Amino acid sequence: MKTLFKTTAVISILLCILSCKKAGLTNTPSGAVNITNSMADGSTLNLNNDNQTIYNASNAIMELRAGSNPVNLYVAATSSSPALTYYNQPLNAVNMGNYSLFLTGASSSQVDAILIKETFTSYADSVCGVRFINLSPGSNPVSVDIQGNPNGSEVSSLAYKAYNSFKQYSSKRTNLSSGYTFEIRDAASGTLITTYTLKPVTFQNITLALTGLASGTPGIQQVNNYTGGNTVF
Repeated sequence: MKTLFKTTAVISILLCILSCKKAGLTNTPSGAVNITNSMADGSTLNLNNDNQTIYNASNAIMELRAGSNPVNLYVAATSSSPALTYYNQPLNAVNMGNYSLFLTGASSSQVDAILIKETFTSYADSVCGVRFINLSPGSNPVSVDIQGNPNGSEVSSLAYKAYNSFKQYSSKRTNLSSGYTFEIRDAASGTLITTYTLKPVTFQNITLALTGLASGTPGIQQVNNYTGGNTVF
């Protein structure tokens, strides 16, 4: 009888341990969202009421769990102004899912959010994936070329909030040293808006975002779609 009691007790303990481990696994982060702050008003955004910040013209990676995840981005209250919510939507993530969330717009009353469910390619050669996104409020469609090549030879036209797929660029030694100088132009007129020289990162993906008001001085924000930004929880 004592042996049976001991055996039953041991089984109960093991089942309890396994149950706890199983329960713990359901809360393990299984994906991530790369949040990019490209607001034209230059605001620093707080994330999910936990004192994590995403500075203007920067990005941060938030870990996700399968299912619904709160994503609340806001400007903290001050003695002279209340808190301003820029984005507050749940992100329903799939297991091992990767996402990108771009925030742009002129102010808290004119926020545009672009959420992308990513499908990243695993590169087997010495290449870097590059895509472009137009986050310049008020802009006309833009084109992209490499300096010295015809207008629109890389991307023919991107309207505001539009983006293209990742395109592969060689990242061999000569490309790493010289980089690629991209020219962003008005797609219709060919007028040069800005240039940006990218040093490719082998086997990785990078997003180049046109940011800033079209009526001002737009520029390029580089978003690394791998380990860039600060990891937040």
